[in-house]
Amino acid sequence: MASLRRYMRVPRELLPTEIFKQESQSPGKIIVQIILLQMFYYLTASTLFYCWAKICGYEIKLKQWLFTWQDIDFSNSFGISLSALWLIDSLICVFFLTIIVGRSKLAWDFAITIHAINLVVVWTHTGLFPSLAWFILQFLSTLILIFLGTWITRWRELKDTFFEGMVDDDSAPASASQPASQVPGKSIELRDLEAQK
Repeated sequence: MASLRRYMRVPRELLPTEIFKQESQSPGKIIVQIILLQMFYYLTASTLFYCWAKICGYEIKLKQWLFTWQDIDFSNSFGISLSALWLIDSLICVFFLTIIVGRSKLAWDFAITIHAINLVVVWTHTGLFPSLAWFILQFLSTLILIFLGTWITRWRELKDTFFEGMVDDDSAPASASQPASQVPGKSIELRDLEAQK
């Protein structure tokens, strides 16, 4: 029994906590991030499609809506609704991108990778090259993930770097919330700005 338990244990270097401690360019960490983002991309879309089908009274065809391109059509309300749900999925996945990747430099790469994998999955599942409407939808979805993902991750990086401690919280001592001129022993250094020209 003890020998079986030894083989069933996950090696220490493959534990998620160890993978995310690695540097950002390690292949193991990048692969785990890609898998997680792809799972959340499809899981969010499945949840949105399921709720939408229940509310609107459609027959639930998650596999068809997720992995085919035939229903994406801008000439009818059903196709437009599916397209809007895919765009909402991209908006939600911006937060997953921010949490899982967290680097503004890598947001482009992961956003394009998600949609490239989606293209391969749809193409292999249907056996046909997707339509122009599907490509337009994927392009818009990619733009949402790239620009919003880059903006939010950059904001998060800058917030942690530059704005740490700028907001006084209520738990700070009373002397910290007072101006420096009113705190005994602290003085404000004044500089001659005109002399620095």
